[in-house]
Amino acid sequence: MSRRVLALLLLAAPATAAQDEPIELADDPFEITDPIAAAPGTAEIGFVGAYERARQGRIRDTGAIQTEYEMGVLPRLELRLGQTGAYGNLETRRRLGTAVDLTDGDALPQQKEERERARAGGTSGLGLLYQLSEDRGAAPAVGLLGRLRTIYGPGRTAYEAEGVALVGKTFRPGRLPLGIHANFGWTTRIDPQPGDRTNRYLFNASIGQAVTSDLALVLTYALSQQERGDRDFSLLQAGFRYRLPNGAVVGVAGGAGLNRDTPALQISVAVQFALGN
Repeated sequence: MSRRVLALLLLAAPATAAQDEPIELADDPFEITDPIAAAPGTAEIGFVGAYERARQGRIRDTGAIQTEYEMGVLPRLELRLGQTGAYGNLETRRRLGTAVDLTDGDALPQQKEERERARAGGTSGLGLLYQLSEDRGAAPAVGLLGRLRTIYGPGRTAYEAEGVALVGKTFRPGRLPLGIHANFGWTTRIDPQPGDRTNRYLFNASIGQAVTSDLALVLTYALSQQERGDRDFSLLQAGFRYRLPNGAVVGVAGGAGLNRDTPALQISVAVQFALGN
């Protein structure tokens, strides 16, 4: 996306009545999802750019771009459409389903050589989020997110289904809240090939503190199962989310992997725009 287009989007994004409300504590670019569904008639579009540095391999750098559109369709029901593209060492992005492995099973020498080259891949996704309960009293907000994903890359096309339980609780509600969120998920590959891990789990947890009504500091931990022979993806992120005067939100996160099968470095930048009422 060019700077000119991004500038136009920033100018066009409407300021909302929610400007006086605290900023959301669990959202892009952090690997956490809030259980609150968008109200009917409202929508949001977000863009995330990410850079990852692998610990090993001939190609260690990976760049990725993600877009997601969220729209409230019914009370407590939200539609999500997503698209992701990546280029580089796709092994660092496999646990997100960003790209398919180049080969299934044992690789021929020529194919192994291909795996050491920078490659492109991506996903297209469709999901629904249903909010089961509100954050009220001692009870947290709870939601369920279901997604179907088409995964493409230098090899075959693959398909996955994912279900995630979303939990969020706000403490000290008001202008400067403290929020704790957790995601518990299960991903199933619909058409597994020999050697593929058919089912994988994920767990993400986050704590966020609003320091002003427009600025929040966020710390997130992401854990997810990877392919056979790899340790679980384990990443710690820290950063901030800031709401601009026109209502758009900018987020910046820096992450560090906690084992050899997780990228040594991850840097993510997100821009989100509210649409509708």
